[in-house]
Amino acid sequence: MIGNQTKGRGFRGLLNYLESQKDAKLISGNMGGNNARALAREFKISRQLNLEADRVVYHASLSLPENEQLDEPTWNELANRYLQEMGFDSNQYVVYRHSNTEHDHIHICASRIRLDNGKIVHDSWDYKRSETIIRQLERDYGLQQTLFSHEKLSRNPSIGQQKRLEREQEEYINGERQTPQERPIKQQLQELIDRAAQDKPTMPLLVERLQLQGLEVRHGLTRNSKSKGISYSWNDQKFSGTSLGPAYTFPGLQKHKSVDYQPKRDDQRIISLLLNPAKPTQQSKPVQSVQPKEHQENAEQEPQNQLELNYWQQKYQQLSLALKLTALSPNDQDRKIISHLINQEQSASDIKDIIKNGSIQRTQSEFKQLVELAIDESEKQEQKPIRRGLSR
Repeated sequence: MIGNQTKGRGFRGLLNYLESQKDAKLISGNMGGNNARALAREFKISRQLNLEADRVVYHASLSLPENEQLDEPTWNELANRYLQEMGFDSNQYVVYRHSNTEHDHIHICASRIRLDNGKIVHDSWDYKRSETIIRQLERDYGLQQTLFSHEKLSRNPSIGQQKRLEREQEEYINGERQTPQERPIKQQLQELIDRAAQDKPTMPLLVERLQLQGLEVRHGLTRNSKSKGISYSWNDQKFSGTSLGPAYTFPGLQKHKSVDYQPKRDDQRIISLLLNPAKPTQQSKPVQSVQPKEHQENAEQEPQNQLELNYWQQKYQQLSLALKLTALSPNDQDRKIISHLINQEQSASDIKDIIKNGSIQRTQSEFKQLVELAIDESEKQEQKPIRRGLSR
């Protein structure tokens, strides 16, 4: 069971919304009114007890999975228990049942002002408390168990995003907003990645699909050219894989979404895509379209208009990305790569081959000058002499 809760200022707007939905039914409560107008007047009783209170409207929804359903008496009992546990044991409330989605669900409209003392119901950690209460209700009523948010493979919207949803919902209910509130961009991004990974693609194909949808994908590498993470940028907002949830990290995509990654086969294509991203076009097929297996196999063999790199070019670009040098000039890039390789005790021939396949062609004299600068830089950092045979 999934629970959501928001707080607002006006009872009438929320009640109008709850009443106006197709097949909406008022199934329980502790009030006498039977329509939105009458109930709004009745809620003024508690409102008069605390005129200084601001956000006095409490709106909670409880929704079951598609394959579950409860009868009205059970929903009434469950709603009453939920409110009691949340601290609404002396408050006005009504419960509406909606059938406008595939999920059997109810909406609770309650006053946050207590009738016994006029104080506001304590709302500290209410999202976490609500989740704990719902898990217990699932056990008590034999309902399907839902994972706690900290156990989920995707992370929930932040508190700030939840507050924005509350504000936008209130504006929509009060007629101040023409469209319903938008889902958090984090949730939209998670769903986009889910669709792109639904047919267990290769890692390069997943990256390309996301790029075609307008995402910028970044893939970090360690100094040993091993993957250390993935991040996403969309609609001018950046998210690390970790911030989206365990299933959206680089290893999580493989473990939880069965994305096929083989370093020897895929690293070169991933680097090519990061350097030359696939551009969204009107002709691009949507992510939802699943490509046949044979198309994926062909995709692994074809460059797909991306630059093919030889081994040394690949090593150069891996180092450039890993050391975060892409914004530097070619001279500074090469100098820092040489310095890094010297510290890693790479052979002179390997260093020459890597730099020879770098961003620009160099003469022997230019290469020698870069090596001398790199050695001087390394000696300053390490405070010890370094072999100089490489420049000969």
